[in-house]
Amino acid sequence: MAAGDAQRVWFPEMLDDLRDAWSASMSWTELAGFCQGMTDKRRAIRRGQGIQPPRTRCPRCGTVSRSDIARVSVRSALFAIRKLGLVTEAELKDLDRSWKKHRGAAGVDAYGRPADPDGSVSDERPSLCC
Repeated sequence: MAAGDAQRVWFPEMLDDLRDAWSASMSWTELAGFCQGMTDKRRAIRRGQGIQPPRTRCPRCGTVSRSDIARVSVRSALFAIRKLGLVTEAELKDLDRSWKKHRGAAGVDAYGRPADPDGSVSDERPSLCC
């Protein structure tokens, strides 16, 4: 396993898919669906390469465990699109502002899914061991 792969969100093959799929006319719903597909692909890549999730420490008791809760967020995709050179820095800022407005208006979380009334998503947070 290469150093840093446990924390890596965008593997090269995922970036290739993003490059092929990205369009400035893509809706937020389409991009959110794409990100869900990338989350699934990321999990498959990690399983296939035997990459263990990063270790986390319980803030209450200090127990160290592994928890693969990371999803590919829409905002992560926006930054990856910029890294690929598909948008300029100014376009990224506009897209980021637009995504923030859409999230508020549509009542969705960072992944484009309907948010809970309190703004949280139950499967995003690791359960504490104690």
